[in-house]
Amino acid sequence: MKYCKLCVQPDTRPGIELDASGVCNACIGHEEKTAVINWAERKEQFENLIKSCQERKDGPYDCLIPVSGGKDSTYQLHVMKNIYKLNPLCVTIRTPARTELGQRNLDNLIRIGVDHIDFSINTEVERKFIYKALEKTGIVSLPFHMALFSIPLRFAAKFKIPLIVWGESTQMEYGGSASDRKNPYMDAEWVKKYGCSDGMLGEDWIDQDLSENELYPYCFPDGEELEKAKIQSVFLGYYFKWDPVKNMETARNLGFQHREEGPALGLYDFSDVDCDFIVIHHYIKWLKFGMTRLFDNISVEIRNGRMTREEGIQRIRQNEVAPPKKQISMYCDFLKIPETQFWEILETFRNHVIWKKDDKGNWYLPDFLKGM
Repeated sequence: MKYCKLCVQPDTRPGIELDASGVCNACIGHEEKTAVINWAERKEQFENLIKSCQERKDGPYDCLIPVSGGKDSTYQLHVMKNIYKLNPLCVTIRTPARTELGQRNLDNLIRIGVDHIDFSINTEVERKFIYKALEKTGIVSLPFHMALFSIPLRFAAKFKIPLIVWGESTQMEYGGSASDRKNPYMDAEWVKKYGCSDGMLGEDWIDQDLSENELYPYCFPDGEELEKAKIQSVFLGYYFKWDPVKNMETARNLGFQHREEGPALGLYDFSDVDCDFIVIHHYIKWLKFGMTRLFDNISVEIRNGRMTREEGIQRIRQNEVAPPKKQISMYCDFLKIPETQFWEILETFRNHVIWKKDDKGNWYLPDFLKGM
């Protein structure tokens, strides 16, 4: 494993590439925010986009905001409703493990003043698809991500809403190509590359076990429907400098609640508060890539000058990565499988290039934090 010389990201993380000097593309992208990007110009682009979309709208809603109950959801609503004085429709995909805290934060969005659709998927279909995806890809939440990206598009088309406003631009914040960092749009190609979908779309899963009708919530509208609707689906983080800590401060002032017991697997107590299963998703990064959510969070803090790289490395050394037993138990109960079966599946996705066994049969990372 090789690590970025500026942050703590390893080259095993999807999307991360190190240049000849040992700097990762996520750090290069962050430097562009200060040295290259003209934020005043991007703001103007966004405002022109709003104007053009309002001229084409054919209904009461100016835009659609996909929300989850996290701090970014509150921040996105604040920008579109309080700053730009638009009338948004918010849409949420209900996961089978929504937390009480996530529900309170969604309720808070409605109190701020917004219409909200809480979309639930047939439990049996969801269970079947989640297990199938876990067994094939080792991704705990692949169906959640697919529905998260497809359902807002369907509602936007149905209600004739010309603008969908997503949160952070993943390729700008966590590693992406130079060309992708210049792309503000969320589309099918983006989902295949950055949407935790293993390079697939919902229709790729249609077979004798999962019918086209069953997978409808996970599939994008067809091209003709999207072309007719002329929907602009963009990342707010492309037009405005994104900082999770500053977003949290804005969200907290509007009633957003963080996790009082502290962080789950990362650095922030305000991150991943809406679904218990997302904690498992981040834990599996440990087996696949030799890193966790903590690496992502620390790298963001280093880039924003709130933590030194040495402090980040020390924090990682002191951190013991333990499986989230409570959440794994909940996950297995939902799938109706024994936990032994869950671990057997996960072990097939352990990265044997970076993980080795010692003389006692215990797994370890020989190159963990070496050369940092």
